[in-house]
Amino acid sequence: MRLLVVLFFTLISVGCALKPEPAPLLSMPKKPSLQSQRFQVEYQTEHAAPKVKSVQLPAHVVSTHQTVVIVADKTSVTDTLYAQLAEALTAKQLKVVEEGAQADYTLSIHQLDLELIEDTEYQLVKPEKLLPLFDEVAKQFPVQKCATILGQVSMRLTHKKTGDVVWFAKSSIDSASFHREPLIYSFEQQQLIKNELEVASFVHEQNSEQARMERINKEVTIPAYQTFTQVNAFKKEQGPCNRTEISALTPMMQYYLSSILIDKIKVQ
Repeated sequence: MRLLVVLFFTLISVGCALKPEPAPLLSMPKKPSLQSQRFQVEYQTEHAAPKVKSVQLPAHVVSTHQTVVIVADKTSVTDTLYAQLAEALTAKQLKVVEEGAQADYTLSIHQLDLELIEDTEYQLVKPEKLLPLFDEVAKQFPVQKCATILGQVSMRLTHKKTGDVVWFAKSSIDSASFHREPLIYSFEQQQLIKNELEVASFVHEQNSEQARMERINKEVTIPAYQTFTQVNAFKKEQGPCNRTEISALTPMMQYYLSSILIDKIKVQ
């Protein structure tokens, strides 16, 4: 009986010894070094000079050190703009007094309007040194459209004693012509692996027990990684464009247009 047991284990050992060793496990190939670069492109639009109309009548001569009261009951003049108007008049050597006080002239603010108009188109500028993928960017983003505000200001200077209009003027400008900044956008040229899942699936399948037995003494070629390049994260870096950004320009636009007009007053 003992002899039969020994013989049985001997046969098992011989069978195990005759079973071939499976092919070794495959390792995932090393991924290629992926490149990533960031570039900037510029968009520009045409700008127009402010439209200004100023007429001064000869009925009264405006002289230095005469007094002026600012009246803005028809418009919403902020404290900041009021102070800026007073400063501009002072620079013309006129003295600003409070409303209700005796004054030689009344400066009436008749119009202080801001309205949204048709969007402004900014065209992509071709750089002197062509960027990688510039043609693709030009195809996808040839134009940027930005919200645009038209600002208009009109004023009148009246001689208080006689009620005679001494001077009247109007100015206007759109927000794109006012800020004159180009739009700067950035984009990232990123290299990615196209077939990473395919390579991982191949290695996983070839590492199964059955596949390892089938490829004993056989060479298997793991698929090579394939890369491709794409443009990511195209975003604005500089320049006002949306309504919130454009609206933030309005105090400066109002001051700019107002100061242009006051500068037109001829003071002797």
